[in-house]
Amino acid sequence: MLYGAQYFRPPFPRKECWERDLAHMEAMGFNCIKHWAVWNAIEKSPGVFDFTDLDELVELSKAHHLQVIINLIPEGAPYWTYSGNREDLYATADGQVVTYGGPANIPTAGWPGRCMDDAVFSDMVMDFIRTTAAHYAGNAAVASFDVWNEPHLEPMYDYRSNMLCYCTHSRKAFTSYLKQKYGDLETLGKAWYRDYTDWEQVQPPTRFGTYPDMIDWRTFWLGNLQSWLRARVAACRQGAPGTIVQTHVAYCGMLGNKLTGGLANELGDEFLLAQEVDVFGLSSFPKWLMGKEHYYRHYLHNEMVSQAAQGKMFYQVELQGGAGKPGLLGGEVPTAEDVSVWNYNTVACGGKGTVYWQYAPEPSSLESPGFGLIGFLGEDTPRSSSASRCAKELNNPLLNNAKRVCETNAVFVSRKISLLNFAAGRLEELYAKSLSGVCKAAYIHGIPVRFIHEDHLDTLVSSAIKVLYVPMPLILDSAAQDILLRFVQRGGTLVLEAGAGLYHEDGEIDLHGKALAALAGLAHVEIQALAEGESALVNTGGALFRGALYRQLVNKNADGSYLGTFTDREPAVHSRCLGKGRVLWLGSFVSLYYENTGDAETGEFLAGLLDTTGYPDIERISYAYSGGELKDTVSSVVLRLLDNEGTRILVANNHTGRRVDILVKFVGRAEPVAFSLMAYEGRVVTV
Repeated sequence: MLYGAQYFRPPFPRKECWERDLAHMEAMGFNCIKHWAVWNAIEKSPGVFDFTDLDELVELSKAHHLQVIINLIPEGAPYWTYSGNREDLYATADGQVVTYGGPANIPTAGWPGRCMDDAVFSDMVMDFIRTTAAHYAGNAAVASFDVWNEPHLEPMYDYRSNMLCYCTHSRKAFTSYLKQKYGDLETLGKAWYRDYTDWEQVQPPTRFGTYPDMIDWRTFWLGNLQSWLRARVAACRQGAPGTIVQTHVAYCGMLGNKLTGGLANELGDEFLLAQEVDVFGLSSFPKWLMGKEHYYRHYLHNEMVSQAAQGKMFYQVELQGGAGKPGLLGGEVPTAEDVSVWNYNTVACGGKGTVYWQYAPEPSSLESPGFGLIGFLGEDTPRSSSASRCAKELNNPLLNNAKRVCETNAVFVSRKISLLNFAAGRLEELYAKSLSGVCKAAYIHGIPVRFIHEDHLDTLVSSAIKVLYVPMPLILDSAAQDILLRFVQRGGTLVLEAGAGLYHEDGEIDLHGKALAALAGLAHVEIQALAEGESALVNTGGALFRGALYRQLVNKNADGSYLGTFTDREPAVHSRCLGKGRVLWLGSFVSLYYENTGDAETGEFLAGLLDTTGYPDIERISYAYSGGELKDTVSSVVLRLLDNEGTRILVANNHTGRRVDILVKFVGRAEPVAFSLMAYEGRVVTV
């Protein structure tokens, strides 16, 4: 388990603080520390590398028994790397170029450097990474290299309403991608519905309107960033063979901090990036960036990144340590309870520790005076005391070697559907909220649930998953359909919302509705938009629930049973048995409606579709709340089951301001496991 803090980002903290601060970290129970290796602070002139400060800090960290993570930052490029040719700079869709400057998070400036599609610049970056890694190769104090801090298309956080990158080098790289994908100009023209006579005529889209070119453009970029990460990893391993290499995303790109998405806009795809490294992680600034539901949303981001890691070690590489910075002097300061809840969220999802951003308050520029765990003079705060308690409490071999037990409920995640939503005019938010809605219903009702990504769908049939919910299922290719059919025939329950397989992955309508017919046995009739502010009310005879935005009309004489109708008697819920399982079709976007409104009846309906215990070994889970009042209706208990070579471990995390008594009845065990949690308390219980 890794517990510690980000410390050095040149030139801060100043040298006179180093001994005091690192000694205090050791006393807090921390066992690791992260230092930034910023390119322009090290290679100040071409080929001349100065590691003096970093060397001293590494040795001091070693003396205080702190493992060192070196975070390589080529985004702070030396000014000598720019020759003055504006064609080499990042370029936006509307023709702006991004010159070197000082961002909020790199005091030594040089941000964002040049686009990595420029081979000359990329070679310089790789040389910096290789040289730095080689310098610390074999140093017992250095545990790992983080080769890319929050991988995304670097300027995008400052240009979110724009698109990047349209520099000469990226245009050439995109053309090469299209040649490899389509082979010849005629095939590309047919795919994009265009007539080209020369490859020079092919340009990346700069506006929204047509789907195939935009989907290709963003798909290219997701793979392009993955290849950039792969190159960094290779350079690091050349310099320091055998050393652990890691990276960490700024947040779950599929979800976005406030469920606004970010996959195709900022271009951080955790499911592609995690493939390239030994260890994976995420940054989280919950109180600053995730809104009032930050306990729930922070848990959800850990849940998604855990699935992206696919069994590799993942941890919270950056966690908000002090006030964030939405204003002049910062935002809300995290409480001791916040720190504890966030730590237990990560552990519940199988994470292996927490490193805070950052140990000391930032003394200069836009991030000042934010983020510090401690006070200005190195004094403890309630949150640093909580961080110390969590480090001592959670850093144990039982958790370090534990693995997640597969939940019986899952939510299907699709890169293709997210990209289609983006191509429709930056509507990723609709898909992100759809992913969240059913998870939130499960969360509120204390039901364990996980994500399963389309990249890993081949594991579905052999897994313990019993119920798979597919929100906004607009693209379901033939391979996915085959696996979903086998899942149902094996005995699984598949829940499909409206529009199942309505589009092919290139964004063209499937006029024959193959997915809907194959899975649900239904024929598509029409998609109808709801009036602004209107919802689709569904009556099942015993329950009412609602859907958002659209309703789908289908044939009325299909195989199976109609279990609910819209107010005009059109079918709204249909059940079809296949083999040992069933497919349940819902005629609207129910999960999105619940995320947007928190409607209790809709939440009850969604939770009622799930396996209530969430694990094959658990027969029953009950929660009894007492004392106090709920400050926020979106708060509950996260309870997850881990396994350490046959030893079962329950991690329970109380997000509410009330005491909760928990009882878990395991299959084949006479006595239930019973324990209590006070408000905002986490607990690890060995079974």
